[in-house]
Amino acid sequence: MKRIRIAKEADIDDIVELRVAMQIEDWTFTLNQDFSVYSELFYEITKNHVKEHLNQSLFFALMYLEGKPIAMCGLEELGELPQITACTGDNGRHGCIVSVYTKPAYRGKGYQQEVIGCLLDFAKRARFHEITLTTNTPDAMHIYEKFGFRKVSDKYYLEV
Repeated sequence: MKRIRIAKEADIDDIVELRVAMQIEDWTFTLNQDFSVYSELFYEITKNHVKEHLNQSLFFALMYLEGKPIAMCGLEELGELPQITACTGDNGRHGCIVSVYTKPAYRGKGYQQEVIGCLLDFAKRARFHEITLTTNTPDAMHIYEKFGFRKVSDKYYLEV
């Protein structure tokens, strides 16, 4: 049985498990270095962060198949100074898509599109006005474009 829903506090361990797997996979591939040696420490760091922010400024949609977590997509609210439009009620919330991940054995089945759809439906109900994301993966770009995302600029980055 397949279930997709917005995460609750009881789901924190599932979110963290998926995020640790995602980070190890991404960074091991990117830097050709084994990052699994950090899995326990990263698990604790991530769990503390998610506990503090879940359903406050960090939201996740999770997919379960046969009771096991297989995919997730996060939305992190971006804090900023209010615009004058806040006085008219037109100043919605701003967020960034984060931690988009499907376990390797479940890829190519359209599950991530379902998870993203669930999270975007939540974002509309929660009055998010603008959502951004960063990706350089062609398959991911195609999925995001299906939802109406469009590339608007290249980001500038400064490490300080």
